[in-house]
Amino acid sequence: MTFRLIQIDDALRGEHFYLSAEDQCYCLGEYQPRAGYSAGPVNSMISNFKKSVAKRGLPEYRHKQNDINRAGQLVRNVLSKEAPGSCTFVPVPPSKAKDDPLYDDRLLQVLTAGQPPLDVRELLVMRASTRAHHEYAEGAKRPTPDELYALLRVDESSLNTPIKQTIILFDDLLTTGTHFKACKRLISERLPGCNVVGMFIGRRKLPPQIAPELLSMVGI
Repeated sequence: MTFRLIQIDDALRGEHFYLSAEDQCYCLGEYQPRAGYSAGPVNSMISNFKKSVAKRGLPEYRHKQNDINRAGQLVRNVLSKEAPGSCTFVPVPPSKAKDDPLYDDRLLQVLTAGQPPLDVRELLVMRASTRAHHEYAEGAKRPTPDELYALLRVDESSLNTPIKQTIILFDDLLTTGTHFKACKRLISERLPGCNVVGMFIGRRKLPPQIAPELLSMVGI
């Protein structure tokens, strides 16, 4: 699969269990689960993004940094000319709190890489570290949007300057929509006049034989 702008419309929304018709989301490509690097550039980028910061300094870590820089320009390539001046970009916070040695700010780096510059705010942070979704064993139940919402807080210092009316909530991979829904809820409560739009590097594409409602039972 190659990179191209994809809207999560009625035909695709059913593959992302928690999304509803009121959610406006876009991605830049499709991710093939369990297919590895060989499935194409989207899989390769997402796989490199998942490399732990504990590997920083190792030769393999350069692939992550290269893809962070590449993703930064990919995001800008799909934006309208007006978007940099009319939108605020908010990275979905990583699973680890900022004081955790495994805190990974890759999404922030993507949004600050490339030209033109964007209005980027670390609006949301985790109250405490938790496991990343990909760290759960296959079949294990993952947190719901309500459970994740309880772990989030707004960093009020990011609001010292006025925020734009359209907020682009940015994440690397859309699966069930858990993180998007939890983050959107908190932003909408704190900034009720803002329109929150989701943007993702990739969306998980389900094999035809797997029904989305079955995956939702185990939180995948």
